[in-house]
Amino acid sequence: MNWFVSTGSRPPAPVRLFCLPYAGGGASVFRRWQQGLGPDVEVLPVQLPGRENRITEDPRFDVADVAAAIATRAEPPYAIYGHSMGGRVAFEVVRELCRTGAPLPLRLYVGGARAPHVTATGLFDGLSRVDDAELLRRLADGGGLPAELLNHPELVELLLPLLRADLGRVDGYRYVPGEPLPVPIVAFSGVRDRAVAREHSAAWAEHTAAGFTLHEIGGGHFFLLDQLDELLAAIRADLAAVVAA
Repeated sequence: MNWFVSTGSRPPAPVRLFCLPYAGGGASVFRRWQQGLGPDVEVLPVQLPGRENRITEDPRFDVADVAAAIATRAEPPYAIYGHSMGGRVAFEVVRELCRTGAPLPLRLYVGGARAPHVTATGLFDGLSRVDDAELLRRLADGGGLPAELLNHPELVELLLPLLRADLGRVDGYRYVPGEPLPVPIVAFSGVRDRAVAREHSAAWAEHTAAGFTLHEIGGGHFFLLDQLDELLAAIRADLAAVVAA
């Protein structure tokens, strides 16, 4: 199985960035990142099962498998970005990399994601336990689905099993306390995010022993879609500084 979607043949870059999507998302979420980050960063989106070119696979996955796949391509230096569900997946991936002794990332970037220990609920919590109509309505209301998609029932039917699997993962997540990561964490919080409060993004500081930074990005929960330039500018500057250091 292929866990990664290549952005095409290109010269080697000084740093590689693995990207993990939000619930229901696939690698195509990051299709504009390579152009936006430029030649000094190789963007390598992770394609989780059950979506896009892996649509025929069971959408449930094990974090250990994701970590093992990343470890095969984790030639230092590299970093990981995860958005919403992908943020907590990325955190657990780095924990698994620590446990297995694999090379660790320079940075863990998390966007629109509550810190792992935070149990407060928000706009997108509990969706795995509501009916299809309520699930779709709340996702569309929060910007998690294009409203026009609801006019195409055949697409909705294809997407629902993936959404339910991912949202079940979100609702079923239980943080197991452990040592803070030996990896710096950079968190991004949308100023109009109705799903994740700023203080719940700031709480990621408790999960690193190597330094924490919080950036506020214009936009709501899905600022990686509508405020991409601002987000990528922050990541690009941070990676350039850490690679040069």
